[in-house]
Amino acid sequence: MNNDKMRAIMSRINSQEKKAALSIAAMVALRIYGLFLIMPVFSVYAEKLPSATPILIGLAVGVYGLTQAILQVPMGLLSDFWGRKKVLAVGLTMFLLGSILAALAKDIHWIIIGRCVQGMGAIASTGMAYIADVSRPEQRGKMMGIVGGSIGLAFMLSFISGPLLAQWLSISGLFWLTAGLACLALFLLFLTIEEPRQKVNKSFSVNDMLMVIKQKELLLLDMFIFLLHASMTAIFVVLPLILVHQLQLPTQQHWQFYLPILLCSLAIMIPMIIQQEKGQRHVSYMLVAMLFLSLTILSLIWAVANILILAVLMTLYFGLFNFLEAAMPAMLSKRADEAYRGAAMGVFSSLEFLGAFVGGLMAGVLMQWQKTDVFLFLFIMLFGCTLLAFRVFRKSN
Repeated sequence: MNNDKMRAIMSRINSQEKKAALSIAAMVALRIYGLFLIMPVFSVYAEKLPSATPILIGLAVGVYGLTQAILQVPMGLLSDFWGRKKVLAVGLTMFLLGSILAALAKDIHWIIIGRCVQGMGAIASTGMAYIADVSRPEQRGKMMGIVGGSIGLAFMLSFISGPLLAQWLSISGLFWLTAGLACLALFLLFLTIEEPRQKVNKSFSVNDMLMVIKQKELLLLDMFIFLLHASMTAIFVVLPLILVHQLQLPTQQHWQFYLPILLCSLAIMIPMIIQQEKGQRHVSYMLVAMLFLSLTILSLIWAVANILILAVLMTLYFGLFNFLEAAMPAMLSKRADEAYRGAAMGVFSSLEFLGAFVGGLMAGVLMQWQKTDVFLFLFIMLFGCTLLAFRVFRKSN
């Protein structure tokens, strides 16, 4: 490596890059916080809504993922031709409208419609494209890290504050709060984001998509992110009901359950990330994490009668989930050739959101019989996929 390249890598992120990263991170975090704010409490409150059934409750939780999955790639392509800022504005406006629809809803059907419209604001790929437009290649990882950190923080805050806010505001109040957050994100967009002056437009390539489908390792990463988010959504359709009905923990006290779990999970996630990078053993760490994640979900079947055991297992689940959430995109960027890396990330993002939709719907169907059936079904899918991945990666290395 020559001295110029070394100096470029060691250089610091400049003011323009920092402003862009922080602006996108703030907008994404506000949106993620609003989307997940209802997750830890919705299934409990939704039981009292007119026309509510287990399937419709699961659908209401996860349906945003369906429209996200469908529109992620088209919105990203539209931003290539129409402009990043305009597409970001359209996406945030759709998120605002969906939040208002859900806030005004009088039954479960209108909440489903509102969540569906919320998901139509599929701007994740456009936000990442904007960062790529305004950053130097050697600083892009730092900028993506800032955005990723904001997502993780928003996710944690939503689970801690959701139960408390629901007690004061009710579910409709949470949606009104989300609408306010969407307005704040739009304000930040117009105040801090400028359309990139120079960017490389790249049209959709069928060959790129075929390469993504042909490479087994990329397909397995897509399967993993699908199952990871399916598990998260499914668990949080069922878990609030278990806490209320089986463990007699009132909804307004759920934050006391989630806060220590999320904080302790950092003691699992952070050392795993550090050790993985030190040893450069990305594949083995990812496979072991998936294996333990599947076994943790299986163990939840027997933990629903004891809140302390449930808390320990959920700490392990969140630690492994957050590690994989960070590790898999990094691994995909290394495994996908630069020529079709954009297409690979598009498919990866779409399957991430599709997993959220399928997980919510699946949980709604299965918990009509027994809530723990959800955990068994998730274990079978995750464990089977992990065994397949062990074989594929062992042959390729």
